[in-house]
Amino acid sequence: MSLKRAVGAEVVRTGFGIFARHEVHAGRLTVRLDRRAHERHLATITGGGAVPLATEAGRTLWWTADGCYWDDDGLDADAVALLVWDRQRRQDARLDRLRKIRAAEEAVEGSRRARIPDEVRAFVWHRDEGRCVRCGAEESLQFDHVIPVAKGGGVAAENIQVLCADCNRLKSDSIA
Repeated sequence: MSLKRAVGAEVVRTGFGIFARHEVHAGRLTVRLDRRAHERHLATITGGGAVPLATEAGRTLWWTADGCYWDDDGLDADAVALLVWDRQRRQDARLDRLRKIRAAEEAVEGSRRARIPDEVRAFVWHRDEGRCVRCGAEESLQFDHVIPVAKGGGVAAENIQVLCADCNRLKSDSIA
């Protein structure tokens, strides 16, 4: 079953009141509707139905609440309405999934810790004389947050110290 959106299709109103007329333009095709026909069709599509507007070159132009569609398979109004409903349902599900993915990515980006600036690293290295502040080791050194980022610590020099890997593991995420 193929149902293709009629790209660029539009409903145009001309006139006022009882003299109002509507035209549906889809490519080179123009379908004219008087006020009564337009009201009948509008009631059908507002209720979730589909209305055939014209047939051209073996295909039918359908009008739905979601817009106009071309049908090549000779579908009836109920089948067209169901296909349009299914298309909308799948699009809504896809948008929901994409919103969740974007929210998850933004949460991950927001939770990434700020990198310790180079000038803070240089200052702390000089202040701590390039050795572990706990045991004095000069190998396997790492920059450590005195107050862990998870507990609200920042990247200011006052909150950064040099620790060796062993002392850093022992400290884990405790304060001090």
